[in-house]
Amino acid sequence: MMELTPGEKIKMLRSNLGLKQEDITNNEISKSIISLIERNKRNLTWSVAKIVANNLNKYSAVMGREITPEYLMETEEDREINKVRDELNIIKGLIDKKKIDKKIVKTMFDKVITSIDILKLKKEKAELLYLKATYYYNTYEYKEAINCFTEALVYYIEEKKHKEVARIYNHIGASYHMLMAVEQAIYYYTKANDIVLINNTVNREKILIETTRNIILVYRIMKRFDLAMEYINIFKVIKCIDEQEYFKTLYNEVTVLEANTYRDLGNFIKAQQTYEKLLQIKDELNEDTLFLTYHNYGKLLFAENLDDAIYYTNKAFELKDRISTMYIPWIYQHKAKCAMRSGRYSKVFEIVNEGLAVAKELNSINKIIDFHFILIQVYIALEQYENALSELNLVESIIFKNNIKLKINDLNIFYSEVYCKLGETNKSVEYMLKGRSDYFDVV
Repeated sequence: MMELTPGEKIKMLRSNLGLKQEDITNNEISKSIISLIERNKRNLTWSVAKIVANNLNKYSAVMGREITPEYLMETEEDREINKVRDELNIIKGLIDKKKIDKKIVKTMFDKVITSIDILKLKKEKAELLYLKATYYYNTYEYKEAINCFTEALVYYIEEKKHKEVARIYNHIGASYHMLMAVEQAIYYYTKANDIVLINNTVNREKILIETTRNIILVYRIMKRFDLAMEYINIFKVIKCIDEQEYFKTLYNEVTVLEANTYRDLGNFIKAQQTYEKLLQIKDELNEDTLFLTYHNYGKLLFAENLDDAIYYTNKAFELKDRISTMYIPWIYQHKAKCAMRSGRYSKVFEIVNEGLAVAKELNSINKIIDFHFILIQVYIALEQYENALSELNLVESIIFKNNIKLKINDLNIFYSEVYCKLGETNKSVEYMLKGRSDYFDVV
């Protein structure tokens, strides 16, 4: 289809309605001005477009449409740009609702990126890359998400869009977090914090509470409970005036993390008091936070009162169909622990295999490794050491393939334990030595 200029568009509409040039003029614009515009000798201005549209609409009822100034001024390129933006909004809506079909998503992205490249739209390309990264994150393809977030970042840095830069740093941190690359996660979460503080960005408190919560989570994974508690205290002094409901949700989640950290530091009384405080307002907690409260309170009670531990674990399990999918493996992990405590080994295998299937579906590398370690513990308890070695070989390949440094020490300890049980002392000592430093090395 041939592209029409605004002037050619006016001439076509006028001719189709059987009008003369003077029929679409008034005391503000003359026939000669219309003639110049139609012959592309003069640009159409917004004020003239309004007058022409109004005059055309006096006769256009037969066409069954209203002619707007925007339509008259719109070029073919404008229409293509608007089409791209409409398609971006459609993709965003699908991603937000998580109702995007994996079979057609690549086609959708490829179609839009082709139009964007032809039109050389930098802003829209960055938006598409961000949406693509979000899609990959939601489908647990974290490495692809990092690549797309990083590409989008270039535009926002160039344009000094500090809020968007901070948001993307936070998402890159979250992607590394899910891959258990904790050093990189901390690095990007901290960069997000720094960007909003240095540039005093709009809505900075929302980004600060998100990144601070995320930093707490990573320090807990690293078992740096001192630093986790430090950031919990930092979180408590952030004032988030514009996002009260969201802040309240995160505040309750961080309170669960606070209770967990007291528990892991051995302050069981303080931990129990904090869990009980949360349960007193359980009707105000969202389902994820209520699940986390039940689940972690059950862990606290496990050593002292198995019946109560199982009660709270079951309460958490009742919420499994209404919580974020990322938490579901935790349920299986704790139920396996309860079954192990009562000596029901066949039940442990059943639960672990179910949990492992869920973790693989979610591409949760951390939980996949955890479930394999549980199987190793069961095989050791059953004195099935060859099976334990087979699991160790499998989990070792997962750990090194994904460079999960935090799990290497546990891997070596398990190897040492199994070889010790098999009576292979040299092998046992070899793996034991991998778990400590060589103090002859000069730093």
